[in-house]
Amino acid sequence: MKRFGLLLLCVWLLGGCLAPTYVRTPGEVPEDFRFQFLDDPILMETASLADLEWWEMFDDQVLWELIDIALAQNYDARLAMARVAEARALAGVSRSLTMPQVGSAAIYQRQQVSRTAVEPPIPSGVDRTFSFAQLSLDLAWEIDLFGRLRHLSDADQSLVLASEWAQQAVLSSVVADVAQAYFELRTLDLQLEISRATLESFEDTRRLVMLRVRHGLVSREELAQVEALVHTAGVRIPDIERLIAQRENQISILLGNNPRPIERGKNLGELAVRPTVPAGLPSDLLERRPDVRQSEAVLVAANYRIGAARANFFPRIALTGQGGIQSLELSGLFKGSSSFWNIGPIATLPIFTGGGNYSRLLATHAQREQALILYQSTVRQAFREVSDGLVAHDRLQVLLTEQRALVESYQLFAELANKRFKGGLVSFLAVLDAERQLFSAKLDLAAVHRDRLLVLVQLYKALGGGPEVSKHTSVSKADTVTPPSESAVWSQSELSGGELQAPDNQ
Repeated sequence: MKRFGLLLLCVWLLGGCLAPTYVRTPGEVPEDFRFQFLDDPILMETASLADLEWWEMFDDQVLWELIDIALAQNYDARLAMARVAEARALAGVSRSLTMPQVGSAAIYQRQQVSRTAVEPPIPSGVDRTFSFAQLSLDLAWEIDLFGRLRHLSDADQSLVLASEWAQQAVLSSVVADVAQAYFELRTLDLQLEISRATLESFEDTRRLVMLRVRHGLVSREELAQVEALVHTAGVRIPDIERLIAQRENQISILLGNNPRPIERGKNLGELAVRPTVPAGLPSDLLERRPDVRQSEAVLVAANYRIGAARANFFPRIALTGQGGIQSLELSGLFKGSSSFWNIGPIATLPIFTGGGNYSRLLATHAQREQALILYQSTVRQAFREVSDGLVAHDRLQVLLTEQRALVESYQLFAELANKRFKGGLVSFLAVLDAERQLFSAKLDLAAVHRDRLLVLVQLYKALGGGPEVSKHTSVSKADTVTPPSESAVWSQSELSGGELQAPDNQ
């Protein structure tokens, strides 16, 4: 008996070894990210932007509220939650197959047989009508000696983890999409403000030029130039208004609402950008990025399925049994002599399947190879997104400095051209050209600041930052947030560049 128990233990251990041992193989992991511009090596090794909670990333109360609503109502987030529930339920089905299955059945039949259907025929004096009643419990249990059912259950549990990481990725995308759309909306608001202020200034200039044309001080060609300048600013306004309405509609849908106006918080000049962005170690990205963890969980599930496919080559042993009471008459069903039972094992061994089991094993190996390729590809893409974000954040800082200097230069150019025109040194066309270029530079300056905000959002997402599934609602953000600081945060007047000046009437 002891030898038999030892044999069963060895068989059970053998079954647990049928699945290949999983070893994480993400491919080559670099020591640091490309374009990781950090002078402090300790900071580079320990810190990451993704360690911040999402509400610590954005210093705008209105944006917090929008993201909170989106996390609760966004259709993609709700769909991801439903998929997690489905995966957990299916894993429960797989787990239940490893346990004994007990059921019950109740049967009652009353029938009449043919007198002539048997040989010799039933005599006419014999009653050919009888009843049959049975009440029983049925037992079926596959004794999973070789781990087939256990490996299938483990595979489904891994898919539950994959669905949870997929939900995490969706929530991170929701946060990024809402923040990105909000920053684009605030940029359009600023560009609309710049366009309206510029249009008003150009219209003042047109009135002055029309007055000078009447006095013969300037030509009609200069008036035509001013008219063109007025329409240059005017044509931007309806287009920006269209884009604002569309961006509001986009945010409304992200919030799970019908299209409606969106509340505004801080203006673009008050939304600060972090001057440095720590990325942390690339190896940490494998643990933090939800899409990487999702693809790895799918790979682990494929690994378990290989073990289940290997178990198909071994015998299956099932324990079946039945017990209850049965009688030919309903009135005698509950007599002691009506009881019955049976129990015993059933062993089946595949001898010839036409190559079916072998083909299924080959298919699971191919599925594992596909999952491994997808996992390694996801890791490479994650490294690329972080590197792209780091270099974009660094270069946009340089671009911002240059664009600010360009706006200041055009502002000075416009002022000097106006003064030289007053002194009769240049034509009014030089003033118009300076104002046109200043208007374009102001719009570009707002766009550069928008791009810096968007890159910060994308980099935060690329590093694996975002809400955790277990705590995706806001908790006392106002008490925990320290707004990011920048050496020179823009004022709204710097962004708009002030009003354009029209030449004085002489």
